[in-house]
Amino acid sequence: MKRRYKIVLGLIIFSLLIYFSFSFIVANEMTKRMAPRLDVSPTHVSENYEDIEFKSTDNLTLKGWLFKTDSRKLVIMVPGLTQNRINTSYYATSIGKELVDSGYNLMMYDPRATGLSEGNRVSYGKFEVGDVLGALEFAKNRGFDLQNTAILGDSTGAITTLIAVDQLNEVGALVIDTATTNYKPFIIRRLWTEKRIPTFFAPGIFFFTDTILGLKIGEVKPIEKLSLVPERRFLYLHGEQDEIFPETESKKLLESSNSSSKLVIFHNARHIETFKSDPDLFRKEVLEFLEEELGD
Repeated sequence: MKRRYKIVLGLIIFSLLIYFSFSFIVANEMTKRMAPRLDVSPTHVSENYEDIEFKSTDNLTLKGWLFKTDSRKLVIMVPGLTQNRINTSYYATSIGKELVDSGYNLMMYDPRATGLSEGNRVSYGKFEVGDVLGALEFAKNRGFDLQNTAILGDSTGAITTLIAVDQLNEVGALVIDTATTNYKPFIIRRLWTEKRIPTFFAPGIFFFTDTILGLKIGEVKPIEKLSLVPERRFLYLHGEQDEIFPETESKKLLESSNSSSKLVIFHNARHIETFKSDPDLFRKEVLEFLEEELGD
């Protein structure tokens, strides 16, 4: 009996060791530095640019580009997970060129732990809020009025923007392209669909990301922030064929937002393919919204 007890105890200990070791490996991999390469020239957007750097609210040095026009209006683009300032999956340089050609100043930057910016871990929007706030402080120091400033965020960048929304009251316009109401369930699903990591590892993975690494990914619930800004008008964009966040996520966000907010569905678009699928619709809706929301 004692021998059997030891065998069972040994198997339990071995199983827990395997479980937590694997959970840590996944937690480490999914939060480590991403998108180190900048393999698109800023001249694809405009010849009139400068390299910039600024501090996040927790004192990380972030780097990017500022494209200048004669306008006083500024758009700050906030890229999604696994992307840096060039944000190729979103066609960000093409969108940026459209904005600059339409007369907007444009800021594109590498969030923490991507590209040329400092930082060792990504947090799926939780602490990237500090990057957005740092970008806004930089804009103010460069003479931009935040009432004339817009944020365009896609995917995790859109989620980050929503998490920060109660701190963005001075910002003139917010364009939310493909967000979710609660990030954690979709991270779990994506780990299964893309990596075949069983869902029963989720508690162990989030124990390491949230508690040991201190990234608090499980707290990323954008919809909880909307009640804090009942007067804020949003422009939501979403692809009808999105395989990561279904369009129902943006519909739920719209229902929780000010009634003057708008959701535009791109019928042939997969995840963050709004511009790719229909540039004319994207251009029309985004530029019209910016014109309506930003000051003269």
